[in-house]
Parts: sequence; structure tokens; C-alpha cells
Amino acid sequence: MRFKKIGLLLFLLIFVTSFSFAETMESQIALKKYLENGYNEANLVQRNTVLKFQAENNLIVDGIIGDKTTEAITNENKIIVDIVPDEIIEKDWFVVINKTKKILTVYKNGEIYKKYPIALGKSTSPTPNYKFIIINKIKNPYWGGMGGRFKPIKGGAPNNPLGKRWMGLSTEKYKGYGIHGNSQPFSIGKYISAGCIRMINEDVEELFEYLPLKTNVWIGTEEVLEKWGIRQYVEYEKIEKLCWNNIRLQYIATIFVL
Repeated sequence: MRFKKIGLLLFLLIFVTSFSFAETMESQIALKKYLENGYNEANLVQRNTVLKFQAENNLIVDGIIGDKTTEAITNENKIIVDIVPDEIIEKDWFVVINKTKKILTVYKNGEIYKKYPIALGKSTSPTPNYKFIIINKIKNPYWGGMGGRFKPIKGGAPNNPLGKRWMGLSTEKYKGYGIHGNSQPFSIGKYISAGCIRMINEDVEELFEYLPLKTNVWIGTEEVLEKWGIRQYVEYEKIEKLCWNNIRLQYIATIFVL
């Protein structure tokens, strides 16, 4: 069993406390709409912060500060739990993609190395449950237009759906799947692709640099992953319940001390 404690993000604390923890239904709805319907760079940065926090805390990645995300923000007494089989522990690098939560987890010798939010295939072109291997890595990949359905786009172009990095997955059963960037930054956290795994562009560029060829990439729903010996969740230690106002004051005091 592998554990990793994740610290709270200062931005999320300020963001949530400024809304008084969205105590009324109206403020909850307004907050959700704010996060779901951002249309500028500032909103994108804020949304990506939420997505990354959710991924790091084994929560469903959707960019929405709902009850479970709020609990993870405000409760310091939590443990991020990843249970993995010996096959993962014995490998230097290993990737697991949780389709249910939309999280890509990188393990190094069985320990959590990094977790990233992702987008996956839509219902008509779902990302398959399968045990892949990374077979190639390409900078500024050319996009072929999906077999003539669309006009091809040169590598490195801002409107290239693959972004600036591509890591192709093994093709003995499935063809054309890979981990790549995107040209639609608000698509991360959704089931929206043609089956590939989309990442935030800065994240896939980081992953590209350190993840070697022939790395195992296991993709599955939580049900499938559990059959493969993998469980990913957040666990809360039992503590005396405090009212929201007391929690808010404690965090404000901490911020001022820092």
C-alpha cells in the first residue's frame, strides 16, 4: 500500500473562503457556473488549478468545486491512497489512467510520482480499457485530419488538436491512440476526445521529458483497475467536527502568518 499526503493549495483556500464556502444554494450555483463557463486566460488558470487539485487528491476531475472537493480543500487530515500490484512496484516507471476519475498517475518504483488531470474519449469513441506500452514520442506532431475527414494541420500550429507533444501507444490491438496535448484547453476534465488521452499542454510537455519509451500504460475504469489490483482514493481521518466559520478563521489566520 502506498500513501502520499497532499498539501492544500493557497489559491483554492482563498477562492473558497471568499465565497464563504458557498453556504447558500445561489452562491454554489454561481460558483459552479463560474468554473464551468470560463472564457479567458485568467479563468483558465483558475480552472486548471482546480483540475490539478482534484487529480492530486484522487477526486473526480471536472473543474467544479462541489462537496467532495470542498472537503478535500478544508480537511487537512486526509491521506491519498494508491494500492498497486507488485508488477507496478517492480517497474522504474509506470502509468495508470483512471477513466472514472479522469486521472493519469505516474508511479516510480510503485510510489506516486505525479498525478495529472486529463480528458478522455466521448461515448461514441470511448478510450479503451487496455494495457498499452509507449512506442514513440514526437515533438510538434503532424495531425492527419482523421483519415481525410478534416484538413491536416502541421506540427506546432496553435490549432493542432494534438498540441506540441505526442506519446503513441502500442497498436497490436488498437490503432491510433496516444497521450497528447490539446488545442481546446477547456476540454480537460471531460469525455470529449476521439479516444486519445488529452492533457494540459504544460503537463504533457513535462511528462514527455521524463517518461521513457516502453513505459507501461494501463487504462481502465475503476472497476477494471480494481481487477488489475489497483485502487485509488482519498481517506479522511476521524476528527472532531468544527463549524465552517471556525475553519475559515483558522485558514485566514494561517494565511496572514505566512
